[in-house]
Formats: sequence, C-alpha cells, structure tokens
Amino acid sequence: MIRLLATVLMLLTHHAHAQAPAEWQAAAQVVINEYERDTPQAAKSWGNELGQGMQLARAWRQHNNGNIENTLAEYLTFALLCRQPGCAGSTIEGQSYLAVAQQVRNLKAQQGGPYALASNAHAWLAALPDPTGAAAKNAALWSKDLDMAAADFATSNIYALAWLLARAWPTPAEQAATFSRFGLFVQERGWIGTRCLDISKVATVLGAPPKVETCK
Repeated sequence: MIRLLATVLMLLTHHAHAQAPAEWQAAAQVVINEYERDTPQAAKSWGNELGQGMQLARAWRQHNNGNIENTLAEYLTFALLCRQPGCAGSTIEGQSYLAVAQQVRNLKAQQGGPYALASNAHAWLAALPDPTGAAAKNAALWSKDLDMAAADFATSNIYALAWLLARAWPTPAEQAATFSRFGLFVQERGWIGTRCLDISKVATVLGAPPKVETCK
C-alpha cells in the first residue's frame, strides 16, 4: 500500500512539474501573438505548443543543468520553437535537442565564454543589413548590460541557442528577425521590426491578464 501511494505521489508530482504555470502559458500566448501580428502565422490556431514547450524546456534544463527549475526565458524560447516550426520528438529545428545542446556548448567554447559570446553576437547583429532598423537598435540596447545574457549559466545557454538559430537562416533580414525574437526573451526589452516591446512584467502581475508593454 505504501509503495502504491508513493508511486501515485511520484506520478502526480511529475505531472505537476510537466505543466507550465498558468501565468507562463498565458504570457507565452500573448508574447508570441505579438510577434505574429500582421503575419500569415497569426491565423494559425493554437494546439499543444504550450505543453510541448514546457516538456522540451524541462528536458533541455535537465540535460544542461541537472534540474528542471526553468526560467520564463527558457519556457518562452521552447514554446516559440514548438509553435514554429514544431518540436515533435523533442527536436529543435528538426535536430535532437541533445545534438543542439552540444552545438551550444561548442559555440560558447569557440567564442571564449558567455560574455565574449554575447559581445560578439551583438557586434554580428549590429552589422546585419536590417531594413527595419531593429538589429542595430537591439545591438546597441543589449550591449549596455552583458550580465542579462551572460551572468547566468542557463540564460547564457538560451542566448547562445538564439544566435545559433539565427545564423542558420539564409538572409540577413531573417537572421536579424530570429535573433531579435529569441534575444528579447532574455533581454526583456527590445525591437521587433519597428515596434519596441517590453515583456519584463508579462507574467509578474498575479490575477491580471498578461500584457506586452511598449518601450522607447
């Protein structure tokens, strides 16, 4: 009987941890909907992306950090990846998350650590010919405080992943847009196209609907 109860408790605990907090799920929808505004993707209905994103975020965190204490930036990253292009089979852009995690480690080592990576990523971003102007603005804004991207190990992994994903796109405009979208999850304020978005409080006000604010 005791063994049965322990098994039930373990399963209930696993299920509870597998679910993103309700405020995180609501925040993810609001932020991603804001990204998709005025794009064909906006017409796509929501499926299980929010649940899949949490599962992949947990697997990523467990592999890299040895725990499942995810940050909101991690969850938003994987919710977006599960939204587009999809993350079936715990994949990131069609690759195993384990393979991508190794690529992130390699990239951080090649760049000389998280602070050098952030600085180099910003220099790369600033040099991209982005017709919206967002790339240069984000590079300037995000270079003011490298701690946001580099001080925390888990966060630096997400930032390296953002750069890895962005560099895989074929055109400078797509590269700039991709890094801006994923980078904003870490930086909390930044430019998406011609709009400056502030998501720093999107999941912090209990009992209130999440809101993406504007910034300058």
